[in-house]
Amino acid sequence: MDEPEQPRAWRESASRHAVRALVVVLVACCAACSAREQALPRDAGFDAVEDAGEARDAAHDGDVGDDGAAPRDGDVPADASVDGSASDAGSDGGAGDGGAGDGGVSDAGVDAGMEELLCPLARRVPTGCTPALDEGVAGLCEGLDDDCDGLVDEGCPCALGEVRPCFAGPPGRRDVGACTDGTQQCEGGFEIGMWGPCVGGLAPAAETCNGLDDDCNGCADDLVGCIPEGACPGPDDPRIPSGTPFATIALRGRDFFTGDAARWSWMVEGGPCDGVLPRPSFILADRTRETANFVPSLSGDYTVTLTVETADGALFRCVFVVHVRGPGLRVELCYPESTSVDLDLFLSAPGSTSPWFLDPRDKFSATPSACGWQNCEAILRGSMAPGGIPYPRADWGYASSPLAACEGGPLGAEWAALGACANPRLDIDNNLSEGIGVAENINIDAPRDGERFRVMVHNFTGLRARPLVNVYCEGRRVATFGAAPDEVPTFFASPGGVGAMWRVADVTTRLDASGELSCDVDLLRPPWRWTGYDVTYDDPRF
Repeated sequence: MDEPEQPRAWRESASRHAVRALVVVLVACCAACSAREQALPRDAGFDAVEDAGEARDAAHDGDVGDDGAAPRDGDVPADASVDGSASDAGSDGGAGDGGAGDGGVSDAGVDAGMEELLCPLARRVPTGCTPALDEGVAGLCEGLDDDCDGLVDEGCPCALGEVRPCFAGPPGRRDVGACTDGTQQCEGGFEIGMWGPCVGGLAPAAETCNGLDDDCNGCADDLVGCIPEGACPGPDDPRIPSGTPFATIALRGRDFFTGDAARWSWMVEGGPCDGVLPRPSFILADRTRETANFVPSLSGDYTVTLTVETADGALFRCVFVVHVRGPGLRVELCYPESTSVDLDLFLSAPGSTSPWFLDPRDKFSATPSACGWQNCEAILRGSMAPGGIPYPRADWGYASSPLAACEGGPLGAEWAALGACANPRLDIDNNLSEGIGVAENINIDAPRDGERFRVMVHNFTGLRARPLVNVYCEGRRVATFGAAPDEVPTFFASPGGVGAMWRVADVTTRLDASGELSCDVDLLRPPWRWTGYDVTYDDPRF
C-alpha cells in the first residue's frame, strides 16, 4: 500500500532542513550554535498551555483580566519557545534599530555565514521600515507601522468607532509567512478621533521549527538542525477552516502535525464581546483531542492555537486565524453586566423615523416598526398598548433564509418549527430568563442597496451598564461603539418611564455592480453637538 502523500509545505521544509542538518554536522558546532537549543523541562510548556485552557473554562464565573479582556488562550511562559526550547528572540515585531534585521527576531549565536546558509540574502524580505516619523504628519495613514516604532498610524485622524484592518509588524513583512492583519479601532470622545492599537492578527514572532515562516523574513524554519514534524498554516492556507455563526467547525490536528503525539491542546481567542461577556461566546469541545469542535455564535476573527507535546517531550505549536462570516448585516450588543441587567437591542425599519416607543411611560410598548425582542425572535411575545393587540412579526419585504442560517442557534428548534429563518431576526433576547450573559444579534442576511437602518440600545432594567455595539458587514467588523476608553457614561435611569436609550449609529448598506455588500456607519451625536453619545432618558424620539 502506498504511503500517503505528505502536504507540499511539509515535504519542501523537510528537504531543506535535511540539507541544513548535514551542514551542522560538518561545522561540528550545532550544540552551541543557538540559544534556541536549550531544552525546557519535559512538561513545563505544555502544562502552562493547559493551565491557560483551564483559565478559559474558569471564565464562566465572570472573571476577566486586569485590562478588561478575557484571559488569552494558549499563553506559555515568556522564556519558552514552542518547540520545547528556550528562545532569545523577541516577538513584538519591532525592527529595533529602525530597518536592519528581521523585524525584532534575532538569531543569537548564528554567524553571518551560517545565517546565509539558513536564509539566503536573495530570499530575505526587507522590513520596509522608514526613519522615525509622525505618520499623521507624513500622511502615511494606511494601517501600517511605517517607522516600526510599535505604533500603527499614530496621529492619523479617523471617525470615532470606525474599525479597519491593520498590521502590527514591519510593513515589508505584511502577508509574508505567518503574518496576517489584525484590526484597529478609532478612539477619542471628540469630533475627530485617532487610531487605537492594532490588535489581533499575527505579527512576526520568534522562528520555531514548525514548517512556517514565523518571523516573516521570507525563510521558513531558518534554524540550525530543524526538521519539522508538521507544517503550520499561513494566511489563506486551504487547511484553515472557516464557517458561519452557530455552525460546527472541525479543527483537525493531523492537518498540521504528522509526528507522534503524546498530548494535544486547542485554544481559541474570540473578538470584542469575548473581552466583556462573563463567559465565552463560543463552544470548544474536545480541546485536548486530536480533533476539536469549535462552534462560534458571533461573526468575526478567532485566533486558534494548537499545541502538541511530541513523543520526545518537545512542543509543536501552530497559531492561525479562523474567519467566521455571517452574511449580510449583523448588529451585535454585549456588556459586562449581562447577568444582572437587561439591555435590549433595536434596529429601525429601513428609512423609518418613528418613535421607539408607543407610550413614553411604558417600556413594554416598543414600536412595531423596529426589530427587537417584541417582534423579531422565533416566538413572538408581548402586545401593543393600548388595546393588547399582539405584535406582528417584523416584515420589511425580505425573503426568509434557509434553516441552516439559524437552526444551530439558541432558538434553533423554534425556527425549525417555523421552517425558515426570518429577516430581520433576533438570535436571542438577553432578558435574564430566556438568555443570560449572552450577546444579542439582529441579522439581515441580504439587505438591499441604499437602505438606512438606525441602531438603538434600551436599558430595560434601568441599572447602570456599559453597552458595547459591533457592526458586521458580510462578517467583517466595520464599527465598534462603547468600547474603552469611549464607554457610554451614565447609562441608567430611575423607574417611571421608558428609561435610558442610546441611539448608536445609522448604517447604510451599499451593493456594487457585482452584488458585493459594504456598509457606511455614521455615529450619532446629541442634537446640535459635536461630541458625546446620543443618550436620552424617558424620551422615545427617533
